[in-house]
Amino acid sequence: MSTRSDSPSMNSSESALQSLAQSSSSSAHDIEPQVEKDQSAMNTYTKERRELLETLNSLHSTGVQNELDLPQIVVVGSQSVGKSSLIESMSGGGPSWTCTVTLRFHVDTEDKPLPEVREVPFGPAVTDKDEVEKVLRRAQRAILRSTLDPSVFLNDEDLHTNEHPAQTFSQNCIIANVGEGGNEQDIALVENLAKSFIDRPNCIILLVISCETDFENQGAGRLVLRDSEMKKRTVGVLTKVDRIEHGSEQKWVDLLHGKENALINGWFCVKQPDPKQLRDNISWEDAKATEKAFFDRTSPWMQLQPRFRRRLGSPGLAEKLSGILSALVSQKLPDIQTEISKQLRFVNDELAELPEPNLTDPKAEVLRLFRDFDRKLAELVEGDQVTSNNATTTGLMYSINQVFARFRNAVFATTPHFLPWSSQQQIDEELKKDLMKTATQFDEEGGWTLDDPNIYHLERVMDLALKSRTRELPGNYPFLVKKQLIAETVVTWKTLATRCLDEIQEILDDHVKTVVAEHFSQYVLGGLRDTVTSVASEEIRKRFQSMLLQIDNLCNSENTPYTQNDHYFFAYKSKLLGVYKEVYRRSRNEQGIISSLQGFVPNMRPEEENQQKLYDNITAALTHLTALGYQGLTATDLTKLLPEDQNTPALEIMAEVRAYFQVAYKRFSDNVPKQIDTDFIRGTDRDVDFALMSMDLSHEQCAMWLQEDPEVVQKREDLCGRKKRLEAAKDKLGSVVRTSRVGSSA
Repeated sequence: MSTRSDSPSMNSSESALQSLAQSSSSSAHDIEPQVEKDQSAMNTYTKERRELLETLNSLHSTGVQNELDLPQIVVVGSQSVGKSSLIESMSGGGPSWTCTVTLRFHVDTEDKPLPEVREVPFGPAVTDKDEVEKVLRRAQRAILRSTLDPSVFLNDEDLHTNEHPAQTFSQNCIIANVGEGGNEQDIALVENLAKSFIDRPNCIILLVISCETDFENQGAGRLVLRDSEMKKRTVGVLTKVDRIEHGSEQKWVDLLHGKENALINGWFCVKQPDPKQLRDNISWEDAKATEKAFFDRTSPWMQLQPRFRRRLGSPGLAEKLSGILSALVSQKLPDIQTEISKQLRFVNDELAELPEPNLTDPKAEVLRLFRDFDRKLAELVEGDQVTSNNATTTGLMYSINQVFARFRNAVFATTPHFLPWSSQQQIDEELKKDLMKTATQFDEEGGWTLDDPNIYHLERVMDLALKSRTRELPGNYPFLVKKQLIAETVVTWKTLATRCLDEIQEILDDHVKTVVAEHFSQYVLGGLRDTVTSVASEEIRKRFQSMLLQIDNLCNSENTPYTQNDHYFFAYKSKLLGVYKEVYRRSRNEQGIISSLQGFVPNMRPEEENQQKLYDNITAALTHLTALGYQGLTATDLTKLLPEDQNTPALEIMAEVRAYFQVAYKRFSDNVPKQIDTDFIRGTDRDVDFALMSMDLSHEQCAMWLQEDPEVVQKREDLCGRKKRLEAAKDKLGSVVRTSRVGSSA
């Protein structure tokens, strides 16, 4: 709710301002020469302050207070303490004066900010200043009536008076009643409403206390003074001082002196017209003169020191409030300007994320959406994009690589563990542990036990070899033995590969759905988002079925042993055969010569006489072999020359099967992920794009798809309204800056 007074003459306004400024000091008439000397500075200060407050009022007129915490004054007081008449007493006077009371609406019936502030005049212009208080009270009742929307409670209720710039504070003033007694819910509602304003850091609180009632019984005081931060922003004013009970004046004087409930901005006293004077239609000028005479002639006010006498009367209060408000505006204007620019950038970014409304060519828009979606999908499958702004959501390729790593580990876990000794053989437990560690040094660590079905002791392999013989020459065994052992190893690979593909399909489908949901989030109502989701999922399903056939082919190819990687195969076989022979002999306590060969150190002849001959023999053997052309041999290599026994064929089978597994494992654990990546993941974006472009893209269908969700429409309207208010506020501030620059240059 606001009031606006109009004056035809700026001179009369300035003279009224000067008279108010002079009346703020009890010694003004005694220092007339000093006043004349400082008149220019006073006029400059007054002009700057008026401009600041008019700037603030222009910002409020844009409705930007819905977005920003603008400086304002909130008048807080209990019922009937004189808040409205206090405002009226500071609204000024003049030869030709009118006041228009206006209800200002910033929000709609659903408590949402309006695109533009709506002002509704409350009755005709008031020409009698004595009627202002009555009109204000009626306006308060009107705005609280049940026929009006309750959201009006939150509107700024600015009191405009253009005639007295010193009182421009009232343009940004809200009146809040804090009652005692009555309905508890109503009291809580009003207190919460008042608190919603006075909690704001840029709110100046004008606390109105009636001297007619004990301070402790007035809820407004309790509401404000219990908060130390609020007290810093509070100006106190005592009303109805002429109704103080005789003999109890001192407690109010103590309040004015700051001995009780001290405030940084201090306390003021005002005397408003009594009921008889109001009935006699006392003029504003006479009311001010009567107020001054009361404080000049009435104890204990007339005995106060000058610094406290300046706090007596409404002109001094108005001067104080104007000064505080203008100082706050001056301090906060740069921050307000920065915040407006920041919020404008945010609003523009939000609007940019929304689709253009009222499209004239829906097909072109759908094609644009599909094109952008295809680009995002291509970035997704190439690994160039994280699927969500959510930091907890992992990228597609990161998730897929985790599946591939688990797949590779699962394939390696099928390693056949060959133990070149009999399971029935009695071996010391410590020695057995050492033999197992040596024999399986290239196998998976810690992932198996002696009960593992992939364990092959010597007799198991030899028994299979003997039973497989047909017409082979002595010492020869059919290839079927090795083929059977390899088949037992790779039998689970198809299951592992299919499981890997299943996981990747689920991950890919989830990530694609996330991209669809984000890209088409504004097109739920017309079914476009669901249509694209369905098409994408169907294309992924088709590719999955095709990929299953390729996985089958890969797995079938591994059922028959085959490799062209001769070097790797023979190198691994040779290495493993040496290990298996060493473990075999150690298990039979035939490790003497082997230990000597392993412990041989060139050019370090042992001191023990019984070891010297063996050292010389090993050195001579290596020398002769080198002379025969066998370069780079070590003493350990001589173990391969040890005589064979009946179990040697089993050791060779073990070495060859284990070496082949190493070749096949590396090949298979690479081929399956590569095939999935190439023919399943990377093909998704192409198939989805082709399927989308093959749909019905008629004008009617596209128009139906692009139906906007009401929430999107409402969001756009809210953002546009917010943008309009912010831009209006920015323009207001821009004009102020330009004007101030022109003034400075002049």
